[in-house]
Amino acid sequence: MKAGIIGTGFAAEVHMKALRSCGITVDTVMSQREEKAKAFAEKWKIPQWTVTAEKLMESDVDVIHICTPPATHGRLVRQALEAGKHVLCEKPLSLSAEEAKGLAELAKESGKVCGMVLNVRYHMACQRAKELIGKGEIGRPILIHGMYLQEFGALPTPYDWRYHPETGGEMRAVSEIGTHWFDIAEYLSGQEIEQVSAMFANYTPNRIVKDGIMYPDTEGKEATVQKIMVESEDAAVIQMKFKNQAIGSVILSEVSPGRGNHLSLEITGTDGNLWWNEEENNQLFVAKHGESVRKEVFAFGNGFSETFTTMFESFYQAVESEKTSDVYPDFERGARIAQICQSVWKSAKADGAWENI
Repeated sequence: MKAGIIGTGFAAEVHMKALRSCGITVDTVMSQREEKAKAFAEKWKIPQWTVTAEKLMESDVDVIHICTPPATHGRLVRQALEAGKHVLCEKPLSLSAEEAKGLAELAKESGKVCGMVLNVRYHMACQRAKELIGKGEIGRPILIHGMYLQEFGALPTPYDWRYHPETGGEMRAVSEIGTHWFDIAEYLSGQEIEQVSAMFANYTPNRIVKDGIMYPDTEGKEATVQKIMVESEDAAVIQMKFKNQAIGSVILSEVSPGRGNHLSLEITGTDGNLWWNEEENNQLFVAKHGESVRKEVFAFGNGFSETFTTMFESFYQAVESEKTSDVYPDFERGARIAQICQSVWKSAKADGAWENI
């Protein structure tokens, strides 16, 4: 079995490590920039590289990994399915809920195995939390809340595709890191978000770019620097209503110094409470009223990179059997997350008005 990768950035590097761990051969890498495609191929000893998606689709690879900016996902997914390939796509599936729904329908019609890279659920502690909640350990979930904080968007920071609406879309924190939080919250709790009310913040819309790095646009800067306007959100606060009458909230931020990858989730049920965070990913906490907190430690647990390996193993098992499966997040899941994100955006633009999913 052979795989092909579209993209040569951070996501592609993570995919390559996981594919190597799974024993999957990567035959071709594609990037529109020849120097990047060639360098990536040389680094990973990939036999072929190309600058066109068409050339990759014509090759004998079985699976296409899409590791490119969100705005390109729809076109590449359609090309891959038309070429008869299985597809593993980075999140989000699309910046448009309507397009994401269409891609999910196309994937179903094709009969091909199509997965979304929603790796957080593959932490051992998350699988244990899913098991405990499914067994009724904490009762019916009634309060679901948390945060996802990162620092990479705090200025100064590199000026890349995330800040271009034509490649990154109209949102940033919601579509990039919020996708993971929405997925894990629904996946672990077993509850679906029904309505959202959102508030966005953009702290420095006016910026300058010098040597590829963004800075706040302040007076006194030399006239030779590039001036830009960034309209997507640095942070978001979102309230949620779930279908079983549970309520919740999440804070999303890409500008929180000191927070490398702080995804946290707490689920309170009628009979107990459970909480976890990704920066201490091998610890899970469970508590019942009047009892001491129980901490489960996964001494031989997995980390960020291993979650991709575990997910890819599940995905490729489905590819080998040529049967779609519910053991990995599929395009229907991707469409669901795209709809949540779009409803969040509509709410924020309407000053926090409640929006149905």
